[in-house]
Amino acid sequence: MNPLTRIKLPLLVILALAASIALGQKSTQKQPQSTRPQSYTRPKPTQPVKPTVPDMSRNNPTKFFLERADELTSDEAVDSGRQVVKGNVMFRRQGVVLYCDSAYYFPNSVSLDAFGHVRMLQGDSLEVRADMINYDGFSQMARLRKRPGGTEVTLEHLSKSDKSRKYLYTDSLDYSLRDQLASYGCGGRMYNVSLTTGQRDTLTSRLGQYDARDRTAQVSDDVYLRNGRSRLRTSRLVYHTDSRVVDIVEPTAIRSGQDSINTSSGFYNTVTGNAQLHSRSLIVHRDSAGAETTLEGDSIVYDRRLRRSEAFMFSDPMRHPLPMIITDTARHAVLIGGYGYYDDSTRTAYAERYPLLKEYSRPDTTFLRADRIFLETLPDTLHRDSVTGAPGEYHIAKAFNRARFFRSDVQGIADSITFCTLDSMLYLDRKPIIWSGERLVAGSRIIIHMADSTPDYTLLPNPGVMAEDLGEGFFNQLRAGRLKALFDEKGELSHIDADTDVQAILLPMENDSTYNKLIQTQGDTLRMDMADREMQHLSLISRKGGEITGTVIPLLILTKSQYYLPDFIRLTGASRFAEMDHALEVLAGVRPRYAWYGGGWEDSLGELSFDLEEYFTNPAMGIPEPEPVPDFNIP
Repeated sequence: MNPLTRIKLPLLVILALAASIALGQKSTQKQPQSTRPQSYTRPKPTQPVKPTVPDMSRNNPTKFFLERADELTSDEAVDSGRQVVKGNVMFRRQGVVLYCDSAYYFPNSVSLDAFGHVRMLQGDSLEVRADMINYDGFSQMARLRKRPGGTEVTLEHLSKSDKSRKYLYTDSLDYSLRDQLASYGCGGRMYNVSLTTGQRDTLTSRLGQYDARDRTAQVSDDVYLRNGRSRLRTSRLVYHTDSRVVDIVEPTAIRSGQDSINTSSGFYNTVTGNAQLHSRSLIVHRDSAGAETTLEGDSIVYDRRLRRSEAFMFSDPMRHPLPMIITDTARHAVLIGGYGYYDDSTRTAYAERYPLLKEYSRPDTTFLRADRIFLETLPDTLHRDSVTGAPGEYHIAKAFNRARFFRSDVQGIADSITFCTLDSMLYLDRKPIIWSGERLVAGSRIIIHMADSTPDYTLLPNPGVMAEDLGEGFFNQLRAGRLKALFDEKGELSHIDADTDVQAILLPMENDSTYNKLIQTQGDTLRMDMADREMQHLSLISRKGGEITGTVIPLLILTKSQYYLPDFIRLTGASRFAEMDHALEVLAGVRPRYAWYGGGWEDSLGELSFDLEEYFTNPAMGIPEPEPVPDFNIP
């Protein structure tokens, strides 16, 4: 058949094929979705469902792991590296656990911002709480903040070494997890609570740092530390919370019990109240009546329990040393020296290294010097306060070794001097000499009673001499086994009682105020009255059967051997009459003097002169001690 020949099919067949094609095209078109909601039921699990924890080491210091959260979302349109977690959130990072209500978590930088009931635990001893926290993974710095109207940021640290808890409260806290260092700059307060004793130290400041590794706080700007018995104010300090010792680095005022401390360098223990002060400092001791005794020194050791303070003077001249000073303001006494202490429990003070005591309870100040000086405060039960009825108090000062005292009207030296302010008595022992104007009194013991501004009487219970310098080498002299001299209100000699082996050399003044004769006399008892520096009456008495002798020698025929009594020569240390002129110059040189005290310590009584040292060490000078009388009644 010709291929070009048309194929003719029946019409019925053609219609059937067309209908089949049309039906196939209709079935391939997309059917419209139904608007009816669909529902399904989740099949029950065949085993318990647990969170999948990444299989990585939790000790990796560079990672912060999200351990749990109720919800986690990530919005790549906002920040492709940020995850948002909510509900029961917990993070972990090498010894650090953080809890919060919600957080922005940045896994790439190991950083996060946490909000709501934030708690961060480092180890098993440190915990911080805040309303919000920003943690920087690179610097490992956590910035904890209080939201407006929220609760304070809190750091709590348990110290197992001293069994105490440290609490730090502030509005804003920066905490370095690497250095374990907490810092605040808008005011904070710290509580250091002992779990054994219950003692609590409270430390407040404007600025501060707390180092959790060595448990040390460094604070500054309006610093105030207090506990049950101590109060401390300063501008900057270092506080060791375990030992409770404060490093003082700025001017600081401390109230320790009843006492006060002012210093700028040293250490203070808030538990014991003890202090070691390394700069010029002042301790104020207060008694129950409120009276104050102060101690000042270049360095001080203070013991609150013993109520005792020791003060030292710097030995390095480059540190500008100043003396130790103890001042009893209520009882008008100042004790100065290179070293000293004050014991408030026994009410005693002590000074050495050129010590000086100034007692100014009366119009004329008494200055006392020696190698060592003790000052004791005692109750005066005879004189009570007219309002409170409480007993008064008085001082007893004891000066030992090469002692010397000065008043404007009387001066004296002795190896030991005791001064009692209750009855204004001075006791001088071992080679004592006192001077008043042109007169001197010497013996083995001298007792002086002081009136308000002048001596009232002088007593020599043992053998001694009295002499008055008349000039040109002449002296009125009196020697007796016991001697008492009375003085008037002007301090002038008014009466003398002398007993036992009395010897005298007298030069009576003539009417023309000249001297032309010398009287040598001796007896058992002498009585002499004086007025306006002139002798009014003289009586020399002998015991029954005794003898009175007397010789009048004109000065024109007087020899040098008749000038002086043997005991007066012995006083000067001269071995023969030819040495008397020099010996009298040396004796005049040991008399205490002062021109001006200036700062209170620089005076001519301070340094011991060669003449004075020679007097105390030379056995040939001075009046010797009486021989002890044997007691034959000792069984």
